[in-house]
Amino acid sequence: MLKYGYFAGGIVSLGLAVIGALLPIMPTTVFLIMALWCFSKSSKRLEYWLLTHPKFGVTLSNWQQHKVVPKKAKYFAVIGMLASVLISGYVLSFGWLQIALAVLFAFICNYLFAKPNNTADQPNLIRQKQGNVLLSVVAVILLGCWSITL
Repeated sequence: MLKYGYFAGGIVSLGLAVIGALLPIMPTTVFLIMALWCFSKSSKRLEYWLLTHPKFGVTLSNWQQHKVVPKKAKYFAVIGMLASVLISGYVLSFGWLQIALAVLFAFICNYLFAKPNNTADQPNLIRQKQGNVLLSVVAVILLGCWSITL
């Protein structure tokens, strides 16, 4: 039963990745990574298909083996997340939601930029720790400002 759940999750993630390839606002790589993970638990044939795909295979293989995130993918992810944070901040008037999205955005950016750009790079653990401290301070300041405005 669990295998079928992973398979369904892989199919849904793959479908969202296809939509992301067509729409510039929605990410593609993240959903492909989720699909790869689900298929690795449910369908070796589809996992192999993703890993040998002519367009995404190298990126997915590098992620699976070395946790590599290409620089181009990092910048596209940041631009997409920043656009969604700004749009939601403009459209929605929930202060707590904007703060939560900004903090989540900061942590995801820290995670992405701590990963190596290619297989020859090593993750920069010192920069990651410094970034985590900085993000924690920013989160506390934002939460403090939000609690004062209530």
